[in-house]
Amino acid sequence: MHSPLSAGEALVRAGVDVAAVRRQLPGIEPYAVPVRIASPGFRRLWARGISAVAMPWGIYVTDEVAERMRCGAQPDRTGELLVHELTHLDQYARLGAVRHLTQYLGDYVKGRLRRLSRWDAYRAIRLEVEARDVAARFDKRRKPQ
Repeated sequence: MHSPLSAGEALVRAGVDVAAVRRQLPGIEPYAVPVRIASPGFRRLWARGISAVAMPWGIYVTDEVAERMRCGAQPDRTGELLVHELTHLDQYARLGAVRHLTQYLGDYVKGRLRRLSRWDAYRAIRLEVEARDVAARFDKRRKPQ
């Protein structure tokens, strides 16, 4: 993945219905969102276990995720991850970058003040909960309820 791949192209490779993603996230055009490999310097800022980060201008992934996207390995996992990150872009669009960051960090700090572990505080962030919920709708590994 030397040149940026669009999230739309990556979703198609993962077998995700791009039209369904557009219906779920109407403010997002997946084909306009670049997916790039994060630089080593940027990666050092990420918490351990994070494989992708959405910024208002695109999605950054680890080398491992990029390779998975390139060779088509684990398409369900990749598709769910991309929908999760696209949900964060939708949140940026709805809230604005400052409000998004304030809510995100505020929820994390509140969790830590409640003595949650770093990982549990991260998982309790409302914006993360929403992104996981939206992504789960596109996870073919889960049985519909």
